[in-house]
Order: sequence, then C-alpha cells, then structure tokens
Amino acid sequence: MDAPPDGPPPEPLSPLFDTHPPPGVRLAQLRQRAMNSAGSAGALFEMAGPQTVAALPVQTASGHRYVLTALMHSPRFGRPAAAPRTQLFGGLVALLLSGLVCFGLVRYLTAPLITLRAATRQLARGDLTARTGAAKRARRDEVADLGRDFDAMAARLEALVESQRQLLGDISHELRSPLSRLSMALALARRHAAQSPSEEVTVALERIGREATRLNTLIGQLLELTRLESGESEGAAEVVDLEELVREVVADADFEAQNTEHTVQLVGSQSCRVTGSRDLLHSALENVVRNAVRHTAPGTPVEVSLACESAEAIIRVRDHGPGVPDEALEQLFRPFYRVEAARDRESGGVGLGLAITQRAIRSHGGSVSATNAPGGGLQIELRLPASVA
Repeated sequence: MDAPPDGPPPEPLSPLFDTHPPPGVRLAQLRQRAMNSAGSAGALFEMAGPQTVAALPVQTASGHRYVLTALMHSPRFGRPAAAPRTQLFGGLVALLLSGLVCFGLVRYLTAPLITLRAATRQLARGDLTARTGAAKRARRDEVADLGRDFDAMAARLEALVESQRQLLGDISHELRSPLSRLSMALALARRHAAQSPSEEVTVALERIGREATRLNTLIGQLLELTRLESGESEGAAEVVDLEELVREVVADADFEAQNTEHTVQLVGSQSCRVTGSRDLLHSALENVVRNAVRHTAPGTPVEVSLACESAEAIIRVRDHGPGVPDEALEQLFRPFYRVEAARDRESGGVGLGLAITQRAIRSHGGSVSATNAPGGGLQIELRLPASVA
C-alpha cells in the first residue's frame, strides 16, 4: 500500500495479503513495480505457460495504491487441436489429395511431350505417317503449338518423299518404252550387219547391246525400289525354307562366278524357316552375294553362312576385298551411293542392289548391317524373324 499522493514520496507497491503467489504472478508484480517506479502506470501482461498474468496499478479514492493481479487463460486462435489419430488421418488425406492434383498437373503438362517424343522416334525409324494429333485437340499453349508444328513438318516430309518416289517410278516407266524401241532397232541392225559383216559395226552393236542391257537392269531396279518404298507386297506371304533358298542362291552365284575366277562357298547352314515372299528374299540375298563377288579379291572365295539364334535367322555374306571406310558403312544402303575407292562404275553396279536388299528385309521385319570383317573384307549381315511353323 502507498501513501496518499499529497504526502511524502510514494512507497514501493506491496501485496495486500501476505501470500505466496505463483512464480509467474510474482514476476508480473515485480515488473509492475519497476514500471511504476519509472513513472509508467500502464497495464502489464505476461505469458505464464497456458495462462496469462495481468498486472494493473490501481488507486483507491483514499489515495492508496495497489497492484491488481489476475490470472487468465491464454487466448486460443482457430479451432482447438484435434486428437493425434484425427490429425494423422487428415494429414494423409491432404497428402493424397495434393499428390493426385500434382500427378494430374504433371500428366497434363507432359502428355503432349511424351506423344511428341514417340512420334519423333517413329519418324526417325522411317515411318513418315507419324503424327502427334495436336491439331485435333483444343489445347492452346506452347507445347501444343510445338506438336502442331511437328505434324506440319512431318506432313511436308511425307509429301516430298512421296513425290520423289512417284517421280522415280514415272521416269522408270517412261524409260521402258524408248528402251524397248532401242532393243528392237538393235536387233534389226544386227540382222543387217550379219548380211554385210563389218568388225567395226559388230563392235559398236555389241557395245550398244551391253549399254541397253545395263539400262534395262537399272530401270528394273528402280521400279523394284519404288515398289518396296511404297510398301507394296510381292505376292502372298508364305513359309519359306531359308536353308534351301540360301543353298540355291549360293549354287547359282558360284556357277556365275567361275568366269571371274571366284568361288561362293556355304561355310555354315542350319535349318531355318521364315514367313514372307520367297521371290523377294531370293532377290535380296542374291544382290548381296553378287555384290560380294564383284568386290572380293581375285582367287578368294565369298563365304555365306546361315544360323538360327534366339528365334532369329541370321545370314552372313563376307568377301575378301578392300572393305570400306568405317564412316561409309551406314551409307552403303542408300540408293546410288558409291565408295569411290571400292565401288566404281567399272564394277558393273549402279548402287541400287544393297538399297533394294535393305528395303526387302525391312518389309519382312528384319534388319541389314555392314561391318569390316577382321582380316579384311566386308561382311553383310541379314537378320530375319524366324517362323515357328
């Protein structure tokens, strides 16, 4: 209790009752006294655990001064905390909902990119019909614009390649007519030359005949290449005894190679069957073997082998020629491609045989590859899915 304000200087505030308040209350009283001594008469609030201590200086009508202290519950903001099990269940539900929302958002953002990647890989494999289908969707953002641009590019590529194939086929067909007339004129010229023999005329006619034959072969190969690239099939698919076909091609090639002092040998063979066109497979393998005969070194054999490994038929044809540079191996199957040092026009080829082989094998679901064999020479490997029939 303090003295009246008009008397001597006020004494420090003291409790009205001689009790032992809680530590928080006692601390609030001491701080209130300090504030009062400093001339501050405001209320003081202190947090004491779950309770709040309020200390307020008051003065009675008689001039006595006291510290009014009260204990109050601390204010709670929001709803009271739920039980731990309820909190855990609510957290799991919130986590699940947020995960679903994030998954849907990620799918929405990445689905066009996944479709675009698949279409890009399809286009890289040579399927020019690959599209993302972005033009059919109502989505309007940068990713959808990218898909539409890709579709436009793929459509343009398909149109250009298709026009090139059409042009190649049309030219080949148009060349057949003058070539036929040239062959007929050549036959008439030979008949007249037989009536009045002349060495110079005979040599010239023989040269014309060889060139006409080469031109006829070239046109035939162009037509076959065009047909294969357009996806046209040759006859109905059948089960082909690949071992018998390989032996037949090797025997024919070995007979033809006798005039060039070469041999074609079957160094290994296993029983194997494939499903497809026998004529097309025969032509594909024959192109590879004849190409090897043209480029193998004089007096060296062309080695052919057939193996069945893991439901796959593998045909390997190896020559003993100079081989090709490593950087040119992937280019060998391009139409009209030549390796200058090893495949010139004097060899008799026009650069279409291996291209036709690759298209024919691909049409049967297989693949063709070229490698430089150890010890020299080029090895062509044809892989075809084996038939279980």
